[in-house]
Amino acid sequence: MLASAETGQQAPAKLAFRHLGKTFLVQGILRQALRDINFEIQTGEFVAIVGASGCGKSTLIRIAAGLEQASEGGVYVEDKLVVAPGNDRGMVFQQFSLFPWLTVQENVMFGLQDQYPDKKERGEVALTWVDRVGLGQFTGYYPKQLSGGMQQRVAIARALAPGPKVLLMDEPFAALDAQTRSRMQRHLLEIWRKLKITVVFITHDLEEAVLLADRVFVLAPNPGRLVATLPVSIPRVTDELQRDKYDASFKDVLNNVADLLVQHEADGE
Repeated sequence: MLASAETGQQAPAKLAFRHLGKTFLVQGILRQALRDINFEIQTGEFVAIVGASGCGKSTLIRIAAGLEQASEGGVYVEDKLVVAPGNDRGMVFQQFSLFPWLTVQENVMFGLQDQYPDKKERGEVALTWVDRVGLGQFTGYYPKQLSGGMQQRVAIARALAPGPKVLLMDEPFAALDAQTRSRMQRHLLEIWRKLKITVVFITHDLEEAVLLADRVFVLAPNPGRLVATLPVSIPRVTDELQRDKYDASFKDVLNNVADLLVQHEADGE
C-alpha cells in the first residue's frame, strides 16, 4: 500500500484480492478454480493478467466485477468488499454485448438511469462519452452498422460513463483483427492516461500484456493460482504511451512471462 502524504497512514489499495478462492460443483464433483489469490493494485495502475486456458482469469475478473461470488476470501475496492456489480467498477467483455435494438447513444445511456433519472441529462452524459471514444458522428447508428472496433469502443464508453474507479477488461480485443486491435490498444492507453483510471486487463496475448501494462500477473492452472508478478519497467517511448516491441528489454520481459507459463504448465499441478 501507499502512504498518504497528509496522514502518514497507509492508503488502501484501489483493488485488493485477499485469499480469494473459488470452487464450482461440476457433475457432483467439487472443482477448485482459484486458490488463495493475493495481490493489490494501486490507484491509476494498469495491470495485465495472463495464464493458460482454464487457469481462472475470467472467473477472477467476474468476481471483481461482482458477477460471481468468491467461495473464500474476497475482492476489495478501497477496503470495501465487492458483493455485487456497482458503478465503482466498469466491465468490458470480449463480446461487445451491445443491445442491437438500441443506438450507440442509447447503449451508452443504458445503466445510467440511477445516476441520471432525467433522460435529457442522461443523453448528454452519453454523448460526452461517445465523443471521448471518437464516435461522435455515429451516435444514431445501430451496432450492426458498426465495425468490430467501433462496437468495442461503444462498450468501453458504456463502461466508463458511470464514472468507475476501476476498469475491468476481459480479453476485450481478442475478437478483433490485428490492425484494429493495435488501434484499440493505442486508444485504450490514451483513455487511461487522460482519466488516470485503474485498469485490470485479462489477455491470452503475452505481447499485448507487456505492451500495455505496468505489471503482469501470471496465473497457473489446476487450480488457478498466482505464481509470479513481473514489473514492466520498459519506458513508454511515444506520446501514445506505446513501447518499442523490438527493444531488447521488451523481449526479455516477454520471454520471462512465456518461460513462467511453460514451467507451470509442465508442472501439471
